[in-house]
Amino acid sequence: MEVFKVSEKDRGGKYYKVVSEVNGSLGSAVMKDKAKVEYILGAWVSAPPWLACKEYHLFVYDKLIGAECLATNTGHYIYNCEVRGVYRKLPQCLESTSLSRGEFEVSAFEQFPLWTVMVREVKLLKEVK
Repeated sequence: MEVFKVSEKDRGGKYYKVVSEVNGSLGSAVMKDKAKVEYILGAWVSAPPWLACKEYHLFVYDKLIGAECLATNTGHYIYNCEVRGVYRKLPQCLESTSLSRGEFEVSAFEQFPLWTVMVREVKLLKEVK
């Protein structure tokens, strides 16, 4: 996958992460099982190692409206977040169900929503009300 990293730490702009709550823990809103990421408020989090070594990292939104479009389900929450390692080009979109199984399968239909940004690390700061 060809990606172009912009910076190790991006301090400019606002970023938003959509997470779901399951049994009191915050986790990936879309990815499940082997691709799931658990988020802890105020802690830096990165993608599972098997994804990160393939340069497939975490996804956030750089506009609140993008996060709001995903967070329409009950149990989804939007957080302001700080990010490190912003990429200016998204990788090829992979099938979320295959990633959940630990496999890489290019999606024939899925594409990243508008305002999606890939980043190396995410730190949740505060829930957006």
